[in-house]
Amino acid sequence: MFFDTDVIIVGAGPAGSLAAYILALQGIQVTILEKTLFPRYKVCGGGLTHKILKEIPFDLSPVIESSIHSFRFSHNFGNVFTRHSANPLMYCTMRSDLDAFLLQQATEAGAEVKMGEQVISFMQDGSGITVSTKEKSFRTRLLIGAEGASGIVSRIAGLRDAIEMGLAWEAEVTADPEDLKIFSETVFLDWGTLPGGYAWVFPKKDHFSIGVGGPAGLSKGMMPYYERFISSITDITTPSSILDSQSSDFRPPISDLRPPTSGIRFGETRSLQSWPIPVRSRKSRFHNGRVLVTGDSAGLGDPLTGEGIYYAIRSGKLAAETCSEYLSGKIISVDVYSEKINDELMTELLEANKIKHLLNAFPLKIHSFIGDSDHAWGAFCKILRGERWYEDVRKGFGKWKHFWNLVCFISGIVKKRKEKRFLKKNTV
Repeated sequence: MFFDTDVIIVGAGPAGSLAAYILALQGIQVTILEKTLFPRYKVCGGGLTHKILKEIPFDLSPVIESSIHSFRFSHNFGNVFTRHSANPLMYCTMRSDLDAFLLQQATEAGAEVKMGEQVISFMQDGSGITVSTKEKSFRTRLLIGAEGASGIVSRIAGLRDAIEMGLAWEAEVTADPEDLKIFSETVFLDWGTLPGGYAWVFPKKDHFSIGVGGPAGLSKGMMPYYERFISSITDITTPSSILDSQSSDFRPPISDLRPPTSGIRFGETRSLQSWPIPVRSRKSRFHNGRVLVTGDSAGLGDPLTGEGIYYAIRSGKLAAETCSEYLSGKIISVDVYSEKINDELMTELLEANKIKHLLNAFPLKIHSFIGDSDHAWGAFCKILRGERWYEDVRKGFGKWKHFWNLVCFISGIVKKRKEKRFLKKNTV
């Protein structure tokens, strides 16, 4: 039977482009169908952790806009402190640039890309899959859904079970060049204000990315939170001192070497948009027949941070690995893909959900713990850098780790009660 290609990937985000890159390098015929034209704006904080960079088989420095060494923490806009690391904690990029760069690597490796092709349906039969767009149809052996939270592939394949939705709002906001320089290495993070959520500022090359996120059910409280957060940032002063662990990792940050300011002087708001954050609440299937789903299409959002780039990239690599094994005859079905996602990624994400319960039930205690304890700050840095995993948090509780699941379960109940009280207060 004739096939147009061996693998069709729907969506040219990080998961789709990296999967295509890996497959094309192996000489496998792969086609990406993308409904939009690149480069295109993508609402995203654009934070790149070290574990993301470790998964990328090529240099991402051309699209990195800032290197983060400091975190400025606040709890409900108060109890402010800053922690610092000499080694970079993470990096920031613009998703439009990142996605275009990843797609370029895929095409240079030999992947075929068809832009402006919106998939509307597909049908599996005994030998392959027919994928239909608005004007064309394509025949393929395997199909990877990588088109994001509203992906049609995962819906048609029946792979959307146990997914809960978070929501985030973000704007790209210009600022005074001097303020951009002062805070070019600092991420702002506020928690304890919106139950189950937080607010952030990521420094970029010529602006700040500012946003808030949390449970979709609390969406009515997000814009007031965003506005209050913006006001709190305009009122800050540059810190005259900074907390840090007593280690060789210390280096005074840029902001600590400059005179106080009256706050960040914001300019134009380039955009203010929302996007969904799909979070899967239990282990499940991530394939159906010859169809595999990745990233946000699979509900692989981090319930604690809302970050999805790492899980998109990692699931994209696992999908490519599975497709390669299937096409070479090493395996007779793609069932192993779901096993890989559940064993590796879902195990980690379910631990993240437990930590989220704990953090949102007792945000002030954890906030103070990070501020007062070098050990806690060090653990935060190691997880952010990918040197430790969420599962290691439980192990760090020593003999109390045996009560970890119980404590997190109770914390989940407390968190839900907080969300209900907040919702009732803000809908009356």
